[in-house]
Amino acid sequence: MSITAGVITSVFVGPNSAQLSATAATGGTAPYTYQWYRDTSGAGFTPSGSNILTGQTALTLSDTNLIPNTVYYYKVVATDAVPASVTYTALAVTTTPASLNPNQFAMLAIVGTLDLRIGPTNVFAAQIDTTQATSLYPGMPIKFVNNANGIPTVVAAGTNTPNGYICYDQKTPAFTAGMRCEIASTGTCMWLYSTAAITRGTQVTLDQYVPSGVHQVTGSSTLPIVGYAFDQATASGQLIRVVLNAPSFRTDS
Repeated sequence: MSITAGVITSVFVGPNSAQLSATAATGGTAPYTYQWYRDTSGAGFTPSGSNILTGQTALTLSDTNLIPNTVYYYKVVATDAVPASVTYTALAVTTTPASLNPNQFAMLAIVGTLDLRIGPTNVFAAQIDTTQATSLYPGMPIKFVNNANGIPTVVAAGTNTPNGYICYDQKTPAFTAGMRCEIASTGTCMWLYSTAAITRGTQVTLDQYVPSGVHQVTGSSTLPIVGYAFDQATASGQLIRVVLNAPSFRTDS
């Protein structure tokens, strides 16, 4: 059976970084290996030694040191045990415009960026738990976990009630196990994605299917209510500011 390429999708894009994900190849003969490539010439570029992202062999990619407001094209080459190879269709990613101070309560619409400081202690440092299996990204809800040394540690909240959100950090756009990060809590106004139209001032709840996504509470909700919309959204996919209500998140019944 011939090997068939998967699909590349964008997880997060900032002015200097991008996080991408690719689905596994199918068919062919296991095991598979993967290699990422990046170019600026166009979607038809040929993967080669001049555009290889050395060492990027997982199905997720955290690419840094990018130029703001620039279009980058990404491909993955999957190789099976025969070996037979297949090249994924290129994904075009446009980095956002440069910001002067993206993590100092800026007005810029970047997911995970802080905007207003309403409470006195609403942003604090924590450490990613060493058992965390995946990278944590700006805007991702997190929860506290117990550890042996007393340092506050966090993991991705998943569908659990979160204790806060990862703040955007220009120097470290993705956080792995053992790293320190900033967490936004009660009274913080943070940019998050709307997954539907949202009326200003209404309560919003997590969207478990969209990273950094929230939607308006229109009735009973079993997911955590994370705050209220400071802005309105007219459609899904818009970045809006949400005033967080953490760590006293609650569910509506």
